Amino acid sequence: MPTLPNPKWFEALKKDPKAAEAGIHWFTPEEAEAKRAEVASWYVQGDARVRHHLPDAALAAAKEQFAQFVPVGEGPTASDREGNKIRSWLLLAKQSPEELKVALSPVHPPFLWLGAGQTLASLKETVAPYFPAHIPSEDKLEHTVRGFIGTSAVNHIDLIQLHDRYQASDFLDGLTWGSAYKKDPFLEMLPKGHYGQEMIQRYRAQAPEGIPTFSFRSLFTKSILRAEAHANVAEGVNIFVVQVRYHPAKQQALIRDLNQQLGMRLPEDLPVDLAGAFIGLPFDPPEVIRAALPKQTDLAKISFGLLCLDCLARDFTEAEKDLREYSTHAEGAVRQLVANLALRRGLKSLLTEMASREQHPEFKKQLTEVSQRLPS
Repeated sequence: MPTLPNPKWFEALKKDPKAAEAGIHWFTPEEAEAKRAEVASWYVQGDARVRHHLPDAALAAAKEQFAQFVPVGEGPTASDREGNKIRSWLLLAKQSPEELKVALSPVHPPFLWLGAGQTLASLKETVAPYFPAHIPSEDKLEHTVRGFIGTSAVNHIDLIQLHDRYQASDFLDGLTWGSAYKKDPFLEMLPKGHYGQEMIQRYRAQAPEGIPTFSFRSLFTKSILRAEAHANVAEGVNIFVVQVRYHPAKQQALIRDLNQQLGMRLPEDLPVDLAGAFIGLPFDPPEVIRAALPKQTDLAKISFGLLCLDCLARDFTEAEKDLREYSTHAEGAVRQLVANLALRRGLKSLLTEMASREQHPEFKKQLTEVSQRLPS
């Protein structure tokens, strides 16, 4: 007959009458073993449900780590806007458990489980940000971070593939809206039937001008992930950027370990549902590119870095600041790229400054002419 770990603190937690009021259901030993065996079999088979674009070594590590734990109960339930429900799991280490772990979904890898302490109070504090009562409006999400996630040539992605990848993610709500909608147009729940399906199709529309995008809500914190396609920023170069808006989370050590394990550069205050959605692609925020560029001597790599920074810029002020750093570069090819990007954004003052100090006669003439054509 299967048995469960039962340290004194866990025994006290199970007896807390407020646990049931908080929606917690404790498993019997038989239930726990059946659920553990089912998910363990998925890891053995390499099932898509536990794959999450993980490299083989990381998937093997997740399998090994999962084998060291046993599910002991179910916690709060999340719902997407089509009404599909995902109930969290509560787990204990088989040997000398020091705290309860929370898997927001049974299929999430162990390195995204939340440490929830030993009491009901610590458990509720841990899960509260991941199960909000209402979907927050975008302007209430405090942090905005942008990151480079790849190119069509190197990472073999396009915007439709990114859409399909994120729509199928176990970390995101599958409903999406296109660039024709500046803010999330969906209701808290999608209407049933034909009307709801019409909304799904209508809200995917792209604006006739500007950057094509697809936006998603994360499944648990209801943060926003927006994928952008910056097409033909240079001949044959398509750059993809993701912007996330979120309330900062308190799992810095978890994200730090995830970055180290998977070679990622995610912000350490990122909620784990957004972190999970990024697995399998790079995420380079602008500060990483800014730090690397001064050490670079390869002109092609300098140019690519500047193109990435231009795509990552939140506004004209940030773009101009990055371009200004390289407007006096010793290589004419770099200065020409800076000028082209400045012209695309209509940065008259920067072009005028470049013209005033340019030593190459023909390029100086071109800079003077284009800066004079721009409106003041």
